[in-house]
Amino acid sequence: MSALLRRMPLSLRLAGLFTAVFLVALGVLAGLVYWQLGRALLAATDQSLVDTAAPISDDLNGDDEVDLPDEEPDVGGLEPADQKAQLLDHEGRVAKASEEVPPDRPLIDIGTVRAAGGDAVQATVTDGGRRLRVLAVPVLENALVAVAIVAADLEPVAEAQHALLAAFVPAGLAALLLAGVAGGVVARRGLSPVGRMVAEAETIHAGDLQRRLPVPETADELALLGRTLNAMLARLSQAIERERAFTADASHELRTPLAILRAEVELARNRTDDPAQRAALASALEEADRLAGLIDDLLVLARADADRLDSRSRVDLGDLAAVVADRFAVLARQRAVRVTAFGAAVVHGDARGLERALANLVDNALRHTPPGGRIAIGVSPTNGGADVVVADTGPGVDPDLLDRLFDRFTRADSARGRAGGGAGLGLSIVAAVAAAHGGSAAAANRDGGGLAVTLHLPGLDPLTAENASAIPAMRR
Repeated sequence: MSALLRRMPLSLRLAGLFTAVFLVALGVLAGLVYWQLGRALLAATDQSLVDTAAPISDDLNGDDEVDLPDEEPDVGGLEPADQKAQLLDHEGRVAKASEEVPPDRPLIDIGTVRAAGGDAVQATVTDGGRRLRVLAVPVLENALVAVAIVAADLEPVAEAQHALLAAFVPAGLAALLLAGVAGGVVARRGLSPVGRMVAEAETIHAGDLQRRLPVPETADELALLGRTLNAMLARLSQAIERERAFTADASHELRTPLAILRAEVELARNRTDDPAQRAALASALEEADRLAGLIDDLLVLARADADRLDSRSRVDLGDLAAVVADRFAVLARQRAVRVTAFGAAVVHGDARGLERALANLVDNALRHTPPGGRIAIGVSPTNGGADVVVADTGPGVDPDLLDRLFDRFTRADSARGRAGGGAGLGLSIVAAVAAAHGGSAAAANRDGGGLAVTLHLPGLDPLTAENASAIPAMRR
């Protein structure tokens, strides 16, 4: 139950809490009114009994003929009970009784009256299933103490209380429903600034930290929360900008000394005839090349994050895919892998950045495709853009890693292992270039085996129907 409540929206929980509190308040109010009405009616009944008992007591004390009540007395305009009476002699026997009152059994024991020390006794008794309110008054009869008892049925009191509940419960339920709806509306309106902040926060990403959350024009906790989050975003934006600037500056500064180092190592290798030294220097050159590639990757990431790619122009993705396929053709033949490109689409973007992204996708696929496998670069137009899909026939990726495949410095192990792998920035560059173009990148395992990475790009030039019909022929 608690888990279900935690999954409910906060507005519903607040409305439910408000309704529950209102229900408890209504219950307490109904109980108090029910109890107070019973007390008031019982007090009125007692007063009526006193008024009825007074003339009986006077008649007995004056030795007059005693008249017992046979009609229902009026109590404040109500008729709460049928009032009847008994006269008990000094031995406690019934000397005289009204109708509907036991003629042979006293409603109250004379010993109880005597124990009161001459005071009148009020009590509630049960007679034949009826609840009666009785008043017993000691009187003198022929110099002996007798008792005059008057009684009233309490059923009208219970009926009045039940009538109160019958009217109160429907009205209370209607008020409870209205309170629940009003509580829900108030909660939703009160939390609406949170919804707006959440909606805006979902659109903010690492490349657009200049945006801020909408802050309500109030002085409450929600406004304080919005201002606090905006201040946090400002600090994060400054920190990320400093990191990007450092990455870009460091990449620029490292390229020159690394190029000099590589030239000197290559010169040293060419001047020595010692096989061991040549092998060591060749290994150093490989590491220098890998370090140079890492620096280039970091520089591209810094530019893409800052949305400072090269100038935008019309880019024919079909031609770009063919160029990338030709670039990797020699390496693919050495590994007995077939690379093909097909399709056509035109977008508006940075040609060098898009070429780097496609090259990274093909390089990643080539490293993990076994001999005899295939790599396909498919370009297809979409509604307002284009998709570039690079699919291979390799072992695929662990499904648990798919969501993190485009994270920086993330490399899939096991099937797509580290052998021959880079620093884990290739697919990160793909995602960064896509984001810089307002697009996205996604990866999925193919049903027949292998991985398919889709680069979605918005475009300004939709493909015509004539060009679209040529895609199947190009695929063949």
